[in-house]
Amino acid sequence: MPSTKDSQEPGPARRWSRELWLSGIALVTGFAVLPALIFFVGATALGRYEGATAFGIYRSVYGGLTRGSMASWLVLLGPYGLYLLFRGFKACWRASTKWA
Repeated sequence: MPSTKDSQEPGPARRWSRELWLSGIALVTGFAVLPALIFFVGATALGRYEGATAFGIYRSVYGGLTRGSMASWLVLLGPYGLYLLFRGFKACWRASTKWA
């Protein structure tokens, strides 16, 4: 008879499915939401400048990808990087509790 601990742990397929969903959400956030958020927060805090549009920032960010701009890559992959950083901290935390 399986123990309750075995029934509470997700199987490998479920863990991979959850990992793919969370990674997808982070990437969609970076590619779709973050440029618009940067535009609207910047326009609110600093005011709009002449010729600035929400679609202009998308053109600028995606154009920066083709030129190899580090800023564009950071904007688009930033949420995924934060997700990976959080996972790394969580793994270190769990490993440190096993040593104690």
